[in-house]
Amino acid sequence: MPIVAGDLKLYLTGGAANADPLLSLGGTTSSVQFTDNTLDKLFASIGPAEALAGSEKYRALSFKNTNATLTAYAASIHISEETTAAGTTIALAYDSTGTQSIVNEDTAPAGLSFTTPLSLATAIALGDVAASGVARIWFRRTVTAGAAAAADEGKITITVGNAP
Repeated sequence: MPIVAGDLKLYLTGGAANADPLLSLGGTTSSVQFTDNTLDKLFASIGPAEALAGSEKYRALSFKNTNATLTAYAASIHISEETTAAGTTIALAYDSTGTQSIVNEDTAPAGLSFTTPLSLATAIALGDVAASGVARIWFRRTVTAGAAAAADEGKITITVGNAP
């Protein structure tokens, strides 16, 4: 029996019982699944001061293969639907160590290269994710200085599949 989409899930980070996406800043994988793919559930809304000044904010989620026996071979991740908020972009980075944490959302994780993979052809390769294994994905939200404030930044869809 092959792995099915329901075996591949995203979980918060920031402590074993962290249930607050705003505190998903790396470290230990939480037991709480991230089930809402709207940006304003992963990042706080963009207020007027932040929109005027611009910013970069960071979050970490753990991609988990919840299948107890099967490996997810050649896993990859990409953004299949980008945010519609003007002046806002999302980028992803794979953290192969999977344990890094940051002190606050304004601090960039060390040693990572962020990209905006918008198709399977440009997806970030996660490699093989063993049964019950995890791969750490960092998200960077960039707000361009002078952007409009946004209470709802729209939807972003992250797709996990096989590397090209």
